[in-house]
Amino acid sequence: MGSDEMSTNKSNPELNMACYSLDDWYKGCMASTESHLTALIQNELSFSKQYNEAWNQVLILWQTNQSWLNPRNVTELSEVAIWAYTIESPPLHRAFNAATCTAGKGPEEYGHYPFKSLHFLLTRTSRLRRPKNHKCAKVYRGVSVEFSVRNHFRFGQFTSTSLDQNMAKKFQSVTFFKLFTCKGIEISEMSIFEYEEEVLVPLYEIFNITSIKDTSKGKMVVAKSMGTCSFHNCAFMGKGNTACPEHQGAWGYGEHYFSGVNGCRAFLQDFLFIVHFFT
Repeated sequence: MGSDEMSTNKSNPELNMACYSLDDWYKGCMASTESHLTALIQNELSFSKQYNEAWNQVLILWQTNQSWLNPRNVTELSEVAIWAYTIESPPLHRAFNAATCTAGKGPEEYGHYPFKSLHFLLTRTSRLRRPKNHKCAKVYRGVSVEFSVRNHFRFGQFTSTSLDQNMAKKFQSVTFFKLFTCKGIEISEMSIFEYEEEVLVPLYEIFNITSIKDTSKGKMVVAKSMGTCSFHNCAFMGKGNTACPEHQGAWGYGEHYFSGVNGCRAFLQDFLFIVHFFT
């Protein structure tokens, strides 16, 4: 759950709607995407040295707890994916998150995105492992980056947090997040580091900032979940883009369908107008 997951070359990156992020949630195409998964994983492992190293390293660890050598289904592949994502060395999460933040910019960026299989497995896990009662949770995250912020934002990448405030503070050097997530999933039993009480927040969850405080140890940002928003859907199957009907519905907003980056920008403009109108 290292704080370097959101490191950037910018001195004060902005927390916003992350319009370039690949926020595909595979609605209506999980089964068809799964049918291509084995071949896709093998292709991407041969292309990315870091992905291959992380995957095979955790596969050996995974095999010690099994009586068989290889994952037999998509659920077991997801377990290996979570381990590969949370392992510290090689730091696959850094390359994966950096690429995910821009893979939704356009067809060329998506075509060169080398982690389609990992993205699918993490998204599938985040959608299918949520508790049936949809209980929200208070989670924490410390990072070594100072952000400029809007009132509403998405992380634009899968974001590791902890149920343990003291654990999260070990990673803080600049900014500390206190989040109320309704879409995050607890992955402690699937993570390399079970003791961190890790909760993985999906990149498509929208947060509303309720307070920002300067403390002796840095800045504290408190934010609450407002729903979800995805501008891409089933890109791997060539089905294109979608809008944010779930979140729009929460505001009583019409079923206006945008697409990709332009849709994100258009939605953001209208969304901020609505927020301003009602506040």
